[in-house]
Amino acid sequence: MAQKTMIQAITDALALELENDENVVVFGEDVGKNGGVFRATEGLQEKFGEDRVFDTPLAESGIAGLSFGLALEGFRPVPEIQFFGFIFEAMDEVVAQMARTRYRMSGTRNLPITIRSPFGGGVHTPELHSDNLEGLIAQSPGIRVVIPSNPYDAKGLLISSIRSNDPVVFLEHMKLYRSFREEVPDESY
Repeated sequence: MAQKTMIQAITDALALELENDENVVVFGEDVGKNGGVFRATEGLQEKFGEDRVFDTPLAESGIAGLSFGLALEGFRPVPEIQFFGFIFEAMDEVVAQMARTRYRMSGTRNLPITIRSPFGGGVHTPELHSDNLEGLIAQSPGIRVVIPSNPYDAKGLLISSIRSNDPVVFLEHMKLYRSFREEVPDESY
């Protein structure tokens, strides 16, 4: 087992799931060529191509809407909201559409969407970049909220989230991205 930071564990989980399932797609602002603001998707576009790992416009409502549509068509979207403070732009899609579709359609449809987003204070970021809004989402029926606290849990929980048939909001505390390393298995778990 290698010693990894949380960001490395997240990248590993994304790579494993992209390799494991051709319906997994990763997208968001700057996640393609640049690898995201925190480099969580670094190298993934080069390895899996622009059709599976791609950039979107700066429009969180569009990212959420694309996720919803792709999930209804059988994909497993893993969109990134660049900072969780920007989730307000996507709230209708997340809490009124994604969260309720299984119920609305009598359990006949799955919405395997995993929304990834950095969040959290203590990192000296500007407004809207360090908001802790997980409580808003946690109060919405039909959405799972996952917040790992270490690299080992981050990789395993992200894999489980992507494989879930329910929508998941996967929050990554920015202060934990590179603050320590721990042993993380190379394989899925």
